[in-house]
Amino acid sequence: MNQASHIKLFVQEAYYGVKINRFNSSFPVGKVTMEYMYPMNFEEFLMATGNELLLGKIRKCYFNIEPMPDFAHEQALTLYKQYLCVGGMPESVNNFIENDLDLLKYDPRIISNIVEMYIADMKKYVKGSIETVKIEKVYKNIPSQLAKDKKTFKYNLIEEEGRKRKYETPIEWLISSGMVLASYKIKKPEIPLKVYIDDDMFKLYLSDIGLLTSISGINYPDIMLEKPFEFKGAVTESYIAQEFTARDIPLYYWTYGRNAEVDFVIYNNDGIIPVEVKSGVSTKSTSLNSYIREHNPKYAIRISAKNFGFENSIKSIPLYATFLI
Repeated sequence: MNQASHIKLFVQEAYYGVKINRFNSSFPVGKVTMEYMYPMNFEEFLMATGNELLLGKIRKCYFNIEPMPDFAHEQALTLYKQYLCVGGMPESVNNFIENDLDLLKYDPRIISNIVEMYIADMKKYVKGSIETVKIEKVYKNIPSQLAKDKKTFKYNLIEEEGRKRKYETPIEWLISSGMVLASYKIKKPEIPLKVYIDDDMFKLYLSDIGLLTSISGINYPDIMLEKPFEFKGAVTESYIAQEFTARDIPLYYWTYGRNAEVDFVIYNNDGIIPVEVKSGVSTKSTSLNSYIREHNPKYAIRISAKNFGFENSIKSIPLYATFLI
């Protein structure tokens, strides 16, 4: 079968794209396989950059819950930090590879161009310039929302008179388009989590960590040299949201009282598991401990810059191994 035939067969069997109305003709029910494409996750980034041996070591240590050798751990963390800068958009990753995995040679304009194309794409599929302006406002406001101590989305941070009625549809459009990821607060951690969400309490993340880094104006040395800055927590949390989405793990979070918050709550074969995210090696887990006391999960997960380990019913997972959860 020649290349043209492959493409024709691909088009007949699957449509790839956003979940919005792009078809003027009737939808061929029963003849279409829905597939959703995401930016490359960190596992795919490792494969693309020729780090299969390191990838195998990460998998082995994850499943055996044994620490990575120090040199391999540091190598994986360096690649993780590079991924925060480059992101998972194929064109961006390809440029990074073509420039010998050197951030000094990498062209950051690629990501800014992608953002501009995203904005231009809105105008094709949104009726009316007013709606386009609202969507763009929400999209560009997300980094500011993530900069808050409590990252729950607030309409009045878009503009002083911002209201749900005005911005609900633009937010739904961004989520449906795949440009934005939504994590919902759960009222209580019970099975199934989906039926216990609070629709009015949610966080929004950009679909690709490289886009967030670019839009936020973070300089690459700030990430690579591990300079302390408050927004690093938001970057790390966004990375986890992207990794979970690529694994088809729904995004939920939990709060308790005025201050306790667990970044993510997932449901797997071991039940409902709380997941705490740390950008560094800190093990202070006040909110996670509150959840454990309140709900007694089989175990909890802490994702951080620390090596693999298991202590006090908390499974330590390095940031670079999130794709295995």
